[in-house]
Amino acid sequence: MCPAFFVRAVQTPPTALVVPAAGSGRRLGLGPPKALVDVGGMPLLVATLQCFAPIDAIVEVVVAAPPAAIGEVTRALAALGWEGRELRVVAGGSTRQASVRAALGAVSSRAELVCVHDAARPLVRPSTIERVLQAAARHGAAAAAHRAADSIRQQDETGVARPVDRSRVFLVETPQAFERGLLIRAHDRARVTGIEATDDAELVERCAQGRVHLVETAGGNPKVTTSEDLELVRAVIAWRRATHR
Repeated sequence: MCPAFFVRAVQTPPTALVVPAAGSGRRLGLGPPKALVDVGGMPLLVATLQCFAPIDAIVEVVVAAPPAAIGEVTRALAALGWEGRELRVVAGGSTRQASVRAALGAVSSRAELVCVHDAARPLVRPSTIERVLQAAARHGAAAAAHRAADSIRQQDETGVARPVDRSRVFLVETPQAFERGLLIRAHDRARVTGIEATDDAELVERCAQGRVHLVETAGGNPKVTTSEDLELVRAVIAWRRATHR
């Protein structure tokens, strides 16, 4: 759970939060969809959304949920008690990209920015969210990223691996934020061309010739993919509660 401290309001444009949450969580080896797995007494999705509660620029939230779990996700969102923010749930697609595209279709025209954040990243700090939104407002596109800490090698087609200067390597996370029109153009172009990208930052660069500004973080914002990730996130949430951080 995100720490309960006050985050100063910033002058960022009205923003829609888009959350792809349609993953099955097969690698977790559990029954419910990943977004509904329990972390500290609440669904993973709810823990993630709580990180965005202090962000005044967020005026609406669209969650792309597993089609069979739309009812459960809708009830989970209702329990947040977010007055003054529109909350919508749409059926997600078979890929992350398809889910984001489906959610974009439900974003209203009053949102000038769209912030995309993985449902499976419940440890993001509100201060990071604010910085990404501010950077997107200035540059049109921004993404959180942290520097690589390990040694990096790139393997060529012959199997030979050569060292890469890790000081120039960043590992990209979410949140990522974009001018709404820019992100829509990227997804429209991808649908026509069949281009698939690993995240929206790549899609904007490949399909809309956008330039994505990186917002450097210290890490600590892992994505829950495996059972080990899940246990780590549960431990951090418990620690934050105990230490009020």
